[in-house]
Amino acid sequence: MSVHHYLGFTSLVGSSIRYVAVLEERWLALLGWSAAALKCQPRDTWIGWSQAIQWQRLTLVVNNSRFLILPGIHIPNLASKILSLNVKRLSRDWEEIYGHPVLIAETFVDQARFTGACYKAANWQYLGQSRGYGRHSRRYVHHGQSKAVFVYPLARNALARIRSPRPDLQLIRKEKPMALTAKQASDLIEILQAIPDPRFRRGVRHRNISIIDLSICAVVCGCRSYAAIAQWVKNCSRKMLARTWCRKKGEVYIHPSEPTIRRQLQKIDAEVVDLAISDWLES
Repeated sequence: MSVHHYLGFTSLVGSSIRYVAVLEERWLALLGWSAAALKCQPRDTWIGWSQAIQWQRLTLVVNNSRFLILPGIHIPNLASKILSLNVKRLSRDWEEIYGHPVLIAETFVDQARFTGACYKAANWQYLGQSRGYGRHSRRYVHHGQSKAVFVYPLARNALARIRSPRPDLQLIRKEKPMALTAKQASDLIEILQAIPDPRFRRGVRHRNISIIDLSICAVVCGCRSYAAIAQWVKNCSRKMLARTWCRKKGEVYIHPSEPTIRRQLQKIDAEVVDLAISDWLES
């Protein structure tokens, strides 16, 4: 892969699976599947999901980020056959490893190098062209290399399930909680501490990191409004408030109120927070 694929053998983003296609003990091809693109206008328009649903269910989309037919292999229709066999087992394998199935496969084809014929032959659907942006140094940069976007539903009712606002227990039943190492936790703390506080220092009662940390935890737990975040924070245990750097008065930890949370979240640079958390999650 590092020698013959133009993208090399770099680490795949997020959760990933690598496959080797074998025929009579001979390696024919290599495939890599990884986390879906955070944003893709043709794909998101085709799915028709809201931003909130997309945020919750993006893990149900998987990206075919590498596909290489090894040199010296010349078998008619091999690429499309391998793709067809691979997608039949992909969701089952993904669930076995990561605890949940995947519903849609996507890929981006550089048409300056390839035609995408094998995806078309394997019944993948062409949706249009990407806008030519890529992640670089914690931000999106326009590189001008538009790519063809192809998708493939991995289940008959994939679209209806992935964009439905109703919870689907089959999609989350085996989801495993995130287990952080001490280093991962300390890295997150450093990232949150580095986020600038837009307030004047005079009169500040609650730490910036405390408000951000509590808000992130509340959103991860499903809160979608300032009032819901404040209610979640109000119900936090003493231990939780201590671990999120809440202000202590005597033996009691004081949590921020709804107006405090709302004002601070409206003032901070959302893009800075988004990029910081996204980079940490990807790592």
